[in-house]
Amino acid sequence: MGRMADQERMDNGATIMSLADVYRAEILAARLEGALRADAELAMLWRAEAAVQEACASAWLEDLPVRPETLLVRDFRAEVGDPDQDRAALSAAGILRGLHSPGDLLHMTEEVMSRIWALSMREVTGDAPFTTADCARIQTALRDAESPILGAIAVAQLVSEFTEGQAPSVERLAFVAADHSLRGSGRFMLGEVEAPRHLIAAPRGNWVVQPSVALVDNGFRLWSVMRPERVADLVAGLTHSLERAVGSLALHCRFLDHARKLEASAHGSSKTPELMRLLMVQPIVSSGEVAARLDISPRGALKLIDRAVEDGILVKVVGRNTYRAWATVPFARVLGRR
Repeated sequence: MGRMADQERMDNGATIMSLADVYRAEILAARLEGALRADAELAMLWRAEAAVQEACASAWLEDLPVRPETLLVRDFRAEVGDPDQDRAALSAAGILRGLHSPGDLLHMTEEVMSRIWALSMREVTGDAPFTTADCARIQTALRDAESPILGAIAVAQLVSEFTEGQAPSVERLAFVAADHSLRGSGRFMLGEVEAPRHLIAAPRGNWVVQPSVALVDNGFRLWSVMRPERVADLVAGLTHSLERAVGSLALHCRFLDHARKLEASAHGSSKTPELMRLLMVQPIVSSGEVAARLDISPRGALKLIDRAVEDGILVKVVGRNTYRAWATVPFARVLGRR
């Protein structure tokens, strides 16, 4: 009966969402996935930015508007922030944590769903409402999926059923976790970090879809995976966001090529190669972090950073007298600083 219900939901979505629409989105997703699998540094760079965009978009869909700079640099500030912005940033940080390490939804379903619930529903007390039977149905949907996007839709629909449509942020994070699980291994879920900006360091995911971005990137559409017309909107939005993602790869590749040339041309005892490698996995840094990671003096770290700014690798994003931070040029664009 569970599988029949799953298929009925898929059929309902297909009455408006044609398989040709899904096929177009999947072709773009496969192109993006292939490019990211071929270059680990490109994958880290793109997925870090995509995770921030998705986390902020998910918060916006919850009527909690937050900008990337508010999310990522709030731990640098000296003053008390606006309570509403802090609430929005905390909500987005929970989503960002889930995107950083999605987990293996197929084989660790109950653990992953409990974590998704805790990260998405931080203001709700009590345990996740998912039963063993619910988790078994999620596993069946993943095993029976004809494509990653269709599998992600099926999982989101199940989560909507289990939560009576009262936890859309959980549905969206489960959507991404399903995409991750269907595109690769989700075994890397353990290990937490404190600040949101550290959640963009070496993201541990294989996902390529941004369901929240798909609904806010080109106009604002409502999230509702149980309504066929909304599912069609979602697939159309995914196609648009994937087209933009594939198009952005050239810009990212140019930045990587420039960074790799600087790394290759460094001479003698220069720490430039080590800085370039650090920035590939941690695109926002402070001088103290550079000094510690590269085992150099604070003065040496500042000189190295200044040279990277001159070379077009870094941009200052926090410029207080007491604390400064820099971001790689692509990430500075995300933060609106370039």
